[in-house]
Amino acid sequence: MVTDIRSSYSSPAGREFTMLAGRCAAINPASRVLDLGSGYGDGACNLAREFRCKVTAIDQSEENIQSAQQLAQEKGVSHLITWEIRDIMQADFSQAEPFELALAEGGTFSFISRVRGLALVHQWLIPRGWLSFSDLIFYTEKVPPEVKTIFEDDRYHYESEQSYRALVHDAGFEVYCMTMVPPSGWDNYYAHMARRLEDEKGVFADKRIKLAFHKEIDVFYRLEGFRYVGYLFCLARKRE
Repeated sequence: MVTDIRSSYSSPAGREFTMLAGRCAAINPASRVLDLGSGYGDGACNLAREFRCKVTAIDQSEENIQSAQQLAQEKGVSHLITWEIRDIMQADFSQAEPFELALAEGGTFSFISRVRGLALVHQWLIPRGWLSFSDLIFYTEKVPPEVKTIFEDDRYHYESEQSYRALVHDAGFEVYCMTMVPPSGWDNYYAHMARRLEDEKGVFADKRIKLAFHKEIDVFYRLEGFRYVGYLFCLARKRE
């Protein structure tokens, strides 16, 4: 069931999970939030609009940042968000005031290295600060080849829930909440992707991108990829 077809989240974990993180972290107008891999800006804009907090949002795509800035203006929160076009692995906030909450939505840790990403966030958070992330996982090691090749390649080897728990613990965090995104989250995500595949310019105008997403959607629903692939949401707190 599609619950929010207007969503532009670039992952199945949508607004509800961002809001959960903000509320659990007690974010308020005095809070500082870091959004790593901010995408089209929905997460940063939703937090700024709901809690009036200051957000630093990083993404290496200039196109994404431009879309995010436009969304922030539409929502009236552009003055609360600092947008940076930057490679996350080259970012350094060690000399800046630490953050109360860090977001890494849409599989950011899989793109930048889970171990390194968790370690960086740990450095940039206040003592007992919060981390919220979402990422794709496999439910089982026995994934049919036609499913696995769509979601995983030589670069991306996904975790299970158990292995991700171990990574989070070893990075110095304690898990506050870890759950799977419900089917409606996938419906929202793929509904958004289907709309973007109609674009005539930008990333989604590329025929290779269109073909890749059409294949992914087909495998997920027709070949029941949802039996093997899930989206994990985690809310964790820095231990010290």
